[in-house]
Amino acid sequence: MSVKLVILKSEEILIADAKEVVSEGTVRGILLSKPHTINTLEKTVLTESDSGNSNYEIDISLKPWLILSKDDEFIVSSDYVATVCEPIISVKEMYLNKIGGTMEVNEEEDTPLSPTEVVNG
Repeated sequence: MSVKLVILKSEEILIADAKEVVSEGTVRGILLSKPHTINTLEKTVLTESDSGNSNYEIDISLKPWLILSKDDEFIVSSDYVATVCEPIISVKEMYLNKIGGTMEVNEEEDTPLSPTEVVNG
């Protein structure tokens, strides 16, 4: 499993098992398995010290992307993807716990997307 953050040009942040969709040697899109939208709520906790420093915290919630669809795999055109990157370990663990997956030791390393060959029908 290659869990990645996928930021769409619409500014949605998704987390999913992501694989490149390749056709005729060109990346056409990304196959997202069990994608979830990441919602963040920033909050600032003020401290009593006069140093002016405050602690920074974020609440994170995950919800299935396209929740009204019965599908759990989607192909997103590469034209609609802004970037793909590695999530921090705590967010990856949260996602895997939610979908019932497990994290392998080698998953903690940065891994490139795994290509998926598309056969024209």
